[in-house]
Amino acid sequence: MKKILLILAMAAAVVACNSGNRCVVEGKVLGIEDDTVTLCEPQRGGKVLAETQMQNGEFRFVLEDAEPQLCAVRVGEDMVAMLFTERGTVRVNADSATDIVTIEGTPANEAYSTFNAEMTRINQNYAQAADDAARAAIRGEYDQMLNKAIDENLDNIFGVNLLLEVKGYELSAAEMKAKLSALEGEVAELQIVKDALARAERKMRTEPQVEGSDIVPIYIDIEQPDVNGNNVSLKSVVEKEGNRYVLLDFWASWCGPCMGEMPYLREAYKKYHGKGFEIFGVSFDKKAEAWKGAMKRQEMTWVNVSTLEGFGGTAGEDYVVESIPTNFLIDCSTGIIIAKNLRGEEVEARLAELLK
Repeated sequence: MKKILLILAMAAAVVACNSGNRCVVEGKVLGIEDDTVTLCEPQRGGKVLAETQMQNGEFRFVLEDAEPQLCAVRVGEDMVAMLFTERGTVRVNADSATDIVTIEGTPANEAYSTFNAEMTRINQNYAQAADDAARAAIRGEYDQMLNKAIDENLDNIFGVNLLLEVKGYELSAAEMKAKLSALEGEVAELQIVKDALARAERKMRTEPQVEGSDIVPIYIDIEQPDVNGNNVSLKSVVEKEGNRYVLLDFWASWCGPCMGEMPYLREAYKKYHGKGFEIFGVSFDKKAEAWKGAMKRQEMTWVNVSTLEGFGGTAGEDYVVESIPTNFLIDCSTGIIIAKNLRGEEVEARLAELLK
């Protein structure tokens, strides 16, 4: 059977409620009469939440205390649909011959289905766009549709997922905190909201201060081994006489975008190191040879350290590093983080302003 997939691929977000939520998931798959049906976490090999045997192409799950979350319905080894478990009845209708699937019932799933239909239309229009101007207009339409879907569904799990998964990398921590703090009713009590709020508050400690925030982002010290095995602390670099600005850079040899940033960092370092600019690189590599090899190839002559733990180290947790490359520009005179995620020529441009 062909895989029948909804367009939006979103990471599963397991959330807990304060009260029981009876969720019924029932459906029919044309073209298949008898097979095992599972309701599980979306990724292949994910936790199975319920299992049943299809009869005459139909199936039914009853979850007496369902946690609102994104789930996958699988028939045998094939994905049939993705839906949200929440209080109420969800109906799935699928056709194995056409790969067409519809999801009905409950606010989150109705909104999810509408969103996917709009995504299908926009994707088709984008593929048929005649020129760059037309494609730019369609991208603008997509942005408007996305923002509208979020604003209209912040009272259900679909809207919360969309906010966190799609806007999570776009909004600042302060902006995300404001969005989440404004939620009301049952959705405000979801564990995913509480966890996201706590994460936003942690991120605000190391993000440049924004209007309305009283948190002054002071750098958090890091101490890790350099290529010679000697522990080097970020504090020792920030407080080193002559250093005026330090760029804390999280990277890894296997990260293509990280490698793409290195020529810009080399140029900025060459031009401004003598004026008080230093880089403190923290690698998320797990193999010493890969880490050291990348440093040599990329001519990274600045300070570099690594525990060779990948993303598992405390430094990444302290700075809430969710992806790489991620960098923070520190003012050595105050210890304050004044910029984050400077890309390409932005590093050199910012230093040109600061080190006149």
